Order: sequence, then C-alpha cells, then structure tokens
Amino acid sequence: MGLSIKTGSKSRPKLGDVELDLGRYELRLGGRRVKLEKKPMELLIFLVGRRGQLVSRQDIVAKLWQSDLFIDTERSINNIVRKIRGALRDLAAKPRFLETVVGKGYRFVGPIRLISPLHPHSDSPETSGVNTPVSDDLTWRADRSSLAVLPLRLLGEFRDDKGLCLGFADSLISRLANLEGVDVLPTFSILHVPASAPASQVASRLGVRFVVHGAIQASKEQWRSSVELFDSHSQSSCFIRKFVLDVSRPFEHIDDIATHTARVLKRPLHEPGFQSRTRYSRDPLAYAEFIQGYRRTSTGDPKLLEEAAQPLMNAVARDPGFALAHAVLSFVCAKRHFETDPRRSWLEKAEFHCQRALELDAALPEGHVAKAFLLWGPSKNFQHIEAIAELKRALALQKNLPHAYSRLGTILAHIGLLDHSRAMFEKGTPFDPRKTISHSITQAYLWSGEYELAREELRSWRLESPGNKYAIHFALELAILTGEWEEAKDLLDGAGSLVQEEPMITALQGVMHASMGESEQALQCMNYACTNSKSFGHAHHTYYQIACILSLLNRPEVAFEWLERSVDTGFACWPFFLKDPRLKNLRSHAQFELLVSSLQAKYPDHLGLL
Repeated sequence: MGLSIKTGSKSRPKLGDVELDLGRYELRLGGRRVKLEKKPMELLIFLVGRRGQLVSRQDIVAKLWQSDLFIDTERSINNIVRKIRGALRDLAAKPRFLETVVGKGYRFVGPIRLISPLHPHSDSPETSGVNTPVSDDLTWRADRSSLAVLPLRLLGEFRDDKGLCLGFADSLISRLANLEGVDVLPTFSILHVPASAPASQVASRLGVRFVVHGAIQASKEQWRSSVELFDSHSQSSCFIRKFVLDVSRPFEHIDDIATHTARVLKRPLHEPGFQSRTRYSRDPLAYAEFIQGYRRTSTGDPKLLEEAAQPLMNAVARDPGFALAHAVLSFVCAKRHFETDPRRSWLEKAEFHCQRALELDAALPEGHVAKAFLLWGPSKNFQHIEAIAELKRALALQKNLPHAYSRLGTILAHIGLLDHSRAMFEKGTPFDPRKTISHSITQAYLWSGEYELAREELRSWRLESPGNKYAIHFALELAILTGEWEEAKDLLDGAGSLVQEEPMITALQGVMHASMGESEQALQCMNYACTNSKSFGHAHHTYYQIACILSLLNRPEVAFEWLERSVDTGFACWPFFLKDPRLKNLRSHAQFELLVSSLQAKYPDHLGLL
C-alpha cells in the first residue's frame, strides 16, 4: 500500500514512501512527484541532511541567502516552511516530518529515503541512506555577497570611447568598494570580460552574485546611457537607471548609481574621503593614454608592465594634475626597479610620481600602495613597519585592493609573522575573480615548515606559470629543504638560463652542492651569486642562501655575518632561522640567540593585525 496523502492523516509512512531524489532534484510521495519550488527544495535538502538535529533560523538564512540582502527573512522562512509542509501533507500542530522548535528553529524527524545522484555535483558529497548528511545544496553558492561592475558597452556611431566605458566602471567600483558585507571585485579583475557576455554568464564566470552592467548609445547629438543591477540568484533585474551622459562630466551619475545599489543591497554608503582633486582627468586624450597603461598593469606580465610606463607618462604629461595616473605610474616604475632593472632613474621616477599623487589627493588609496612599494624596497632598506602602515591606510580607504593584501602578506612573512601573513593572503582572496589565494602564500607555508601545503601551492603555480622564476626558486628551495636531490637537479636543469641570470637560484645551487659535501662547487656558486647585480630587490634572499652555504661548510663566524646582512636588507624571518636545518651549525653561535630575540622584540605579534 502506498502512503495516504490526505491532509492531517495520522498514519505513519513507511520508509520508501517519501523519497528525496538528489539526482533528479525531486520530492516524491508514493512514487509520484510533488511540485516544490527551488527555495523550499533547498531548505528540505538542508534539513534532511541534519535529520534529527535542531537547525536554527540563522543557519537557514546563511544557507539560503548568505545574508539578509533583499530578504524579510522572518516572513520568507515561514512561507518556505509552510510550502514544505504542504508538499509533505504535514501539519504544524501534529508534525510527522517537520517539527518547529519555538523561538529556535526546525528539526526534520520523519522517515525519508534519500536517493544519491548517479553523478554527484562536484561541490556535494555522495549521499546514501537516511542518515547521510548533505553538506551542500545542488546550486551555486557563495559564502558572502559579491558584486562586479563591468565596463559599459559602447553602441552607436562611435567606436572609440577614450577610456570612458572602463573609467565609468572603475569610478563606480571605487565608490562601492567599502560596502559592508559585500565583496566588490577590483577593476583589474573585469578588464578582460567579453563586452557582449550576458550578466548571468559573467556572474558565473567571476563567481559573484550581483553584476552592474550597462551601455552607452553614442551619436553626434547625444550620448545616452542605461545601467542595470542584476541579481544572479533570482535571475532578475534589481533596478535600471537611464540618463543622458555629458561627456565633459562623464562621472556625474556615479553617486546616484552607487546610492541605488547600496539601497537595494541594504547597506550604508559611506561618504567618500577627502579628495583634493577628482580621481580622473578631464582631458580625454590623457585619460585614453592612462587606460592604455592601466590595462597593461593588470596582467602581471613583466613585459606588459614595462610597456605600461610610456602611455602613463603621456597621461601625466598631458594632465599634470591627474592623481591616479601618477600613482599607477609610480607603482609601475617601482616594480620595474625592484624586479628587473635597478637603474636609479626608475626609482627617481617612482618617488616623484608617488609624491605628486599624494600631494594632489591625500586620500588616494593607490597612492598609499605606491608609497608602500617604495618603502619596502632596497632604496629605503625595507622599512617593514612603515610600509605596513601605508598598506593599512590604503585598505582603510578602499578594502578591495589585492596588491595591498599580497604585499602585506609578503612583508609579514619576511619579518616572521607567518600566521598573520597567511591571513592577509586569504583576506585578498575574495577580490580575485578565480577566488584563489595568491601563490605568494608559498613563502609563508615554506618558512613555517608546512612543506605539503607549499608543495601543493607550487604545483598549481608552476602549472599556471611554468617559467615563473619565483615558482622555480621556491620549488628548488623546498626540494633542498626536504632532501629531494633528484627533484632539485631536475629543477636546475629545467631552469635553463635562470641559473645564470638569477643570483637567488645560483645561490640555491650552491646550497645543494654544500649539502652534498661538494664545497668547491658550492663556493663557486656563492662567488658568482655575489657578483651578479640582477634580482636587485631580492638580494636579501641571496645573502641568506650564502649564510646557509657557509653554515653547511662549518664556517659559522662568516656565515653569521651573511645572516645579519640578510636581516639588515629585509629578510628577518626568525622562526625560519630556528627551523632551517641548513643553519644548524649557526644556532650555537654566541650571537644567534641575541639576533633572534631582538627580532622578536622588534616585530611583535600585534603588528600583523588589521
């Protein structure tokens, strides 16, 4: 006999009469499908996954909506529960399946057969039997609400927007960046999204819930614009704003759109900080040059970064009061000086344009990031504390700056605050469209002795960027630390010209020779590394490896001098000094304990807190 589905029936159903089929996303009673909408089905799966346990209303909100955006949660939960009970022919007064725990939440108690999908969803576990927990639903979800602002599409007679379409997006991103409880993707993450892609597709690709997108209809007489906020969960528009665009004042509608967005998301929109000048240039040619340079800075490609300098210089030459262009140009010049070209001219350019940017706009976040890149560099002898302060200031002004989180993570790792370093890398994750931690977290894993985590990160890093010199460097160091000599030799063979060009890698080759008792070859590598002027910004790592070579060759006095030189020029990761097996012969040195204790005092744990 099948289950009686008369409302109010007191008969207890047999196991199998009520089925929840995850593969088909169906609820069935007595073999017949019962229609149930998406949200009630999601909640039913969630409750069944915790069968017999109390599920609070707060847990339900977090599961179904992740926050209170748009939602009158009290009324919505009541409606959803009522629909589940209706589908199950259950009564609140005499529940057979779904109990209400007054003031607390709900508990699923009825017999039910849970049917696993033949091909489980990649985010969900395989499930079988009534007591198997269901830890996730069958639809896309995000832990926090997130938003992307796309460049406007240009329609009509003109094809050249002089950077206006992207600039409009960047301006709105900077205005919305600090919305509480909403992760707004930074501008660089949306630069390569196809202009014609539907908003729903973009949301899926970038892993966000909300998308702001729109278009400009350009003609000789008038430029008209339309901007929409799209919700990928409900697959519907939250609002559409239409206006006539004055190209001489292209960003005058930004506040209006930001206000509407914040209102729909039920988040306060804070007033922007003090700005001595507008963030943008009113010279369309200067702005177009800036956009050309800015696009090239987004990829991380060293060659494109070099190409970015000239159009940025053109932008500030045309408009000397263009604060953002000065800040981005300073960042480009500082990176070039630090990474590839130690000529002083790049440093001087970086310092001049950083100072000019902050003179024009003391509240420009990118200006403070540029200043931090200068402070934490060889020309300023790696002023850790001062650079950290600048990065904190930048993130207080605008929280969605991935460069700032990554640099903070790197600095904190270099001064031994490894847990805080990892936290900073993780804080930057929501602002990466791939939602992955920066590969630079490898250094925090490696120096804290978490070799398996470092190995896993390096595997994905090298798969993504096979020729990246930092990935090769850290992979080689890991192989040496773990005594995987064949792996180390293979890495050196595969590194090709990098072995000769990068003193960091040459020094590691020397460490390998010293570890294997090949002192003559080790000293040759050490001497070559000392005389190579490349990797200017990373000399402290070369010095550290030289200390390791000399320690392994049992020359502690001179090894300690190189260790001190490493500390004095930026690498002060004292927890690693205490663990690194290559420094074993140094740890009995009279001054070693004093060096470590002084570093602990100089860089206390609270420095890492934001």
